[in-house]
Amino acid sequence: MARQTLQAVKSEIQGLAIGNYRSYPEEYSSTEISTLSSIQSLAKGYWDCREYKEVVRDEKLGIHLEDYQLWTREAHALFMKN
Repeated sequence: MARQTLQAVKSEIQGLAIGNYRSYPEEYSSTEISTLSSIQSLAKGYWDCREYKEVVRDEKLGIHLEDYQLWTREAHALFMKN
């Protein structure tokens, strides 16, 4: 397994999220509560779909579901600026 850092994982999750936002702009082009709920669900989906090696990596780095949620929200804020 390649050495991972917290920043590398954050960049990976945010890249996935922005790709999703671009693929479904009609679902993510607002700051309404329903959109924010979808963002939280997206983060939960990333968390739940991790492979074993990603779970181990996240445990070693001290990464939690809340981090995935924060990173997908940050990615949404960047998406909304563009």
